Amino acid sequence: MTTAKPPSSFRTPQRPQVFYWHYAWVIVSIIAVMQMVGSSVRMAFGVFIDPLSTEFGWSQGAITMAYALSSVVTAVASPMAGSLGDRIGARKAMMIGCTLFIVGVMLTGVINQVWQLYVTFGLMLGVAQAIFLVPLIPSAMTWFRRHLGLGMGILMAAWGLGPALATPLLGYMIEAFGWKDTFWITAVVSAFIMAGLIAVYKNKPSDHGVDPYGFVRGDPDIGSKRPPAERVKQFTGYMRRTAAYWNLSSIHFLGCVGHAIILIYIIPIAVNEGISLVVAASLVTAMSAVSIITRLATPVMCDKYGPKMVMTVAYLIQGLTVIMLFWTHDVWLFFAFAAAFGIGYGGEAGGFPILNRRYYGFAPVGSAHGFQMLGAGLGMALGGWIGGVIFDMMGNYDWALIISVVASVAGAVSILLLEPTNRLLIPDWEKEPVAEDESQSAEGQVRVPTSAGAD
Repeated sequence: MTTAKPPSSFRTPQRPQVFYWHYAWVIVSIIAVMQMVGSSVRMAFGVFIDPLSTEFGWSQGAITMAYALSSVVTAVASPMAGSLGDRIGARKAMMIGCTLFIVGVMLTGVINQVWQLYVTFGLMLGVAQAIFLVPLIPSAMTWFRRHLGLGMGILMAAWGLGPALATPLLGYMIEAFGWKDTFWITAVVSAFIMAGLIAVYKNKPSDHGVDPYGFVRGDPDIGSKRPPAERVKQFTGYMRRTAAYWNLSSIHFLGCVGHAIILIYIIPIAVNEGISLVVAASLVTAMSAVSIITRLATPVMCDKYGPKMVMTVAYLIQGLTVIMLFWTHDVWLFFAFAAAFGIGYGGEAGGFPILNRRYYGFAPVGSAHGFQMLGAGLGMALGGWIGGVIFDMMGNYDWALIISVVASVAGAVSILLLEPTNRLLIPDWEKEPVAEDESQSAEGQVRVPTSAGAD
């Protein structure tokens, strides 16, 4: 027997509040932990390089190819994963992705050929990462009618916290149990954690009998139920006709090229200046620690002041601080750079969910988010690969640093050229009849009924 949902006035405050208890924070916490658990092995992949090289005699290039392959596979699978979440819901997508993740981690613990590493870590974990992580951000967005930036800020901060916690923990486990048992222990512990999180996860506020966070009486009841599959397909077609759909993916690509070069090559750059490996490795920790602050703050600022200007500043900081490395030789200067770069690096991605909300409202945006993750993944793969090629050719990283600067600054310029964020690009899309062929207006925008104001 289904219990009737109580009136909105009993479930939500009558005026917007910045913070109050709501099940949305349970959802945010679940997604944050899922991100940290699901990305732990890949983000801390560096700790497995020496054990695998020592036991099997594989070159570091052959081993790290598995990481590059995993990044590319995740990128290519992300649009599909986003669409899957729109169709079946994030909870079911999580079940599929988590199962593939657990199997992939367990099988990686029994490999003895490098091609097996490519299949288990590169292919299986790459697909799993996309399926159970990409649908989560659009799903989380449906839980917020207002103050979306606060929820997204907490999730972005978790991205910075995950690697900081996972890397030393997995390093300790390898020393204590060996790399094989570390994979198996990680798989078993992750299975219990993920199963518990999935059990209490809800796709939408209506599944839990509540209104979205920040809902007040008088707000239209939009985005509370998943639209039919044909309606989702129709809206996805609308989105692909907007310039923002393509531009946001390219901006993500440029930003990830810019910081991937630094994240991967700051350690060898510092070592080449005579800094010890231990101190050089701590530069990445410093960047991640600083980035937690801006990961939390950027979505909140984007929500309050507008995403375009805030994101432009973050991209410029990420790009222009790299110029410091051309004359950085001392340890303190490297840490000064790490702190400055971490500000821009942490703020680089935080505005994308806010832009999606401003452009597409409460519509299903899993496809758009997945396409943006395609750009991000390809950017990470290219940035992480190009620096090594340039070093092999030139004997230094100067041109790699130049590429990093140019990519981030180009991303900043592209953000400024985006459409205004004060109106929906596809207003009243749910009122448009489902049709085989949707025409466009003379101005190049999708033909839809009269505009509904953006939140």
